[in-house]
Amino acid sequence: QHLTACGLSAKLICSPMEEECGIPADYFNVVYSIYAIGWTTDLEGTFCRVASYLKKDGIFIFSWSHPIHRCVVQENNRFAINKPYFDESWYSVSPDFCQGELTLSDRKLSTYINALAKAGFVIEQMIEETDKEIIQLHDANDDLVKRAKMFPVTFVIKARKL
Repeated sequence: QHLTACGLSAKLICSPMEEECGIPADYFNVVYSIYAIGWTTDLEGTFCRVASYLKKDGIFIFSWSHPIHRCVVQENNRFAINKPYFDESWYSVSPDFCQGELTLSDRKLSTYINALAKAGFVIEQMIEETDKEIIQLHDANDDLVKRAKMFPVTFVIKARKL
């Protein structure tokens, strides 16, 4: 409805990213995933599927929450490691944006990088940072702001299909 109201048209597909959904092979020059790829239950399979959608030399850019965040807690105005960074076990969450539970794994950065390589990508750039808006829009005493000043909130990877 929004696209139509703006005079635009698009074919929208609602499908799990792990499954074939009718997108043609070697079709796109660029694929973006903005805070979605971490929800996949099959990272290697999803990256292979994305690679299949891209033309040779196509670009894949994705972002996700930095894995260090689930490892650190604030205790007595200090940050402490409370979970091993290497722990990629699955756990359930109940996010505000949906009903029910979702299953996640806190993957290491190397897990993402190795899965990209296995799917036929080469990494061109990786950014680990905190969006300045997070710091500006929240109270300086907010736990998220304190964390954001100490370590990256997100990471972004730009990869090219070989």
